Amino acid sequence: SFQYWLGGSPENLQSLLQMVAQDYVEPVKKFMVGKEKLVNVEPVLLPDKAIWHPVAPSIVFETSTAYFEWYNKEFCPDAGIDPMNARTIGLILQKSHINTKDDTHYVSLISELESRGARVVPIYSGGLDFSGPVEEFFYDNTGKVVVDTVINLTGFALVGGPASQDHKKAAKVLKKLNRPYMCAVPLVFQSFEEWQASELGLHPIQVALQVSLPEIDGAIEPIIYAGREGATGRSVPLADRVNLLADRAMKWSNLRTKPKVDKKIAITIFSFPPDKGNVGTAAY
Repeated sequence: SFQYWLGGSPENLQSLLQMVAQDYVEPVKKFMVGKEKLVNVEPVLLPDKAIWHPVAPSIVFETSTAYFEWYNKEFCPDAGIDPMNARTIGLILQKSHINTKDDTHYVSLISELESRGARVVPIYSGGLDFSGPVEEFFYDNTGKVVVDTVINLTGFALVGGPASQDHKKAAKVLKKLNRPYMCAVPLVFQSFEEWQASELGLHPIQVALQVSLPEIDGAIEPIIYAGREGATGRSVPLADRVNLLADRAMKWSNLRTKPKVDKKIAITIFSFPPDKGNVGTAAY
């Protein structure tokens, strides 16, 4: 029974309730007298880290080789994606959302990126240390980085989450990867409606945990892209924000290969009275 509970999916929980009811719930036990017990399917347990795609024939892939074998040869031709020239976006997900099929916000962004001609590599971890999957799945067998941009969709720091962030470990992994690292924000402490109606905006606790801490790792673009549906509490994508997030990821990916002569840099300078005389000197 514990394995069903660990599995966490609706199918696993249904099997758990069915097993418990037949053996321990009196009305059900009386009803089942003289009848054959229902046979429970074996628990379906996902590995602790893997690559996941919503339309893949297998639930997950445990190697990037297996994933790209399916993705490049079977999925990309049907989706109109050129796997040899497409930008590749790495996505960092939470296993709990995949287990419970609370994944609509993930699916929405994946679809938007692929509709723009990008390949996606959605990886997940069962814990709050996402550095392992990053090092395992964002490189090929020769050690070459296979992604152009990374988006962390958990809203948490790369290592340790909100409670035990390990910035040094995260920085080491991200410096080695050397790719733009975006950390998008799913609303946690507010529903979508509450956030929209709030004059304060994002809840201060969430600003600290899911904006400030990821920025210490080097994360950029904290775009709110999903919220909680008020009645069910399930995650829902915010369409315009998902589009914005997909557009920004594509722009960062294209910037990597843009000729330097065509790149433009904007420099913003602190200028606040009464210290106008120090503009541009980095002094307050």
